[in-house]
Amino acid sequence: MTPASRSQHNPLYLLPLLLLLIIAACNSPSASPSPIPTPTTAPFTDDFTPPDSAWARFETVESAIYAQAGELYLEDRGKGIAVYAPLAGKTYTNTVITVQVRHVQGTVNNWIGVICRQQDEDNYYLSAISADGFYLLLLVEDNTPTPLIGPETSESIRTGKARNDLEVRCVGDALSLRVNGSPLFWHMDSSLRTDGGVALFADAVERGETSVTAFDNFMLTKP
Repeated sequence: MTPASRSQHNPLYLLPLLLLLIIAACNSPSASPSPIPTPTTAPFTDDFTPPDSAWARFETVESAIYAQAGELYLEDRGKGIAVYAPLAGKTYTNTVITVQVRHVQGTVNNWIGVICRQQDEDNYYLSAISADGFYLLLLVEDNTPTPLIGPETSESIRTGKARNDLEVRCVGDALSLRVNGSPLFWHMDSSLRTDGGVALFADAVERGETSVTAFDNFMLTKP
């Protein structure tokens, strides 16, 4: 994986990363004159106490993923490699993901977010924020990164080590991000329509810089 680059707080390149999340489901209208409740699938939730076995955990010289005190930590150790934690064994088409994130230590020139519709290392969507107040929607297709939204700043993003609540939607062609209840973007894109993986993501933008991010209270539901 190559990391995102942000020149003077403007990241234009991200990385081939990897893996798993998204949800399949389309609600069809009822033929009955009276509305019939649509069956819903129980959401996948994880507060990381203890961590669910669906999440990878490892330690290398480049990065690490580990659970501690009820949070899942993603650590970029400054070797120019971003780190992601895939939700293993499942793929989805349409999904809504909520998760709490906080910057723990290292550079605030970073990216923290969620991947959806991950086909492989070269094809995915990334919705992310930074600890210095930026946000981004990135399409990586055939290993070519294309910023669809941003990088832009928002006062809705709590900077530094403050906690932020993310809601990432990948539903049909609509991709959206809300942070702390405020909508940051809603964008239509049809590049990646099939089911794929979901992952949590963290990256220190500049090589040689480190960044540690904690994730908590993850929930994935079908829209």
